[in-house]
Amino acid sequence: MSIPSFMTTTAATQAAQANTATQSPLVKTLGQDDFLKLLTMQMQNQDPMNPQTNTDFVAQMAQFTSLEQSRSMTSSLQSIQARQDVQTAVQLIGKPVQLADGTMGVVEKVTLDKTGKPSLQVGSKNYGLDKVVAYDQPANLLANPSPVGP
Repeated sequence: MSIPSFMTTTAATQAAQANTATQSPLVKTLGQDDFLKLLTMQMQNQDPMNPQTNTDFVAQMAQFTSLEQSRSMTSSLQSIQARQDVQTAVQLIGKPVQLADGTMGVVEKVTLDKTGKPSLQVGSKNYGLDKVVAYDQPANLLANPSPVGP
């Protein structure tokens, strides 16, 4: 984390300590509370001979809000993609698939790992959805072992 140049050394140290104290050992990103603490530190410790204007603070708030919204949207899109992957995997149950390693077989069941990613059981092995290179209706794929689709 970089400290703005207008903060004094003492203020920078206090801000870093405040940020470290509020973070759990696994969290390494700034949250909304951290941003507000830094903004408060900036206002308390700004150079009285060269103070920041209100528009500077508002611009920082707007940038942070935009960043938070972007993170939220990314998280939402990842969640939607994960749900679509699960739906796709479930639709493959009972259908023959061709896998990247050349294996062909019928999807017997779908399980989810700890992160929620689907795993397809074909025969006695499990494969990720990304390993499926082709699938078709049972009679078509098993009758024609050549790759189907892109």
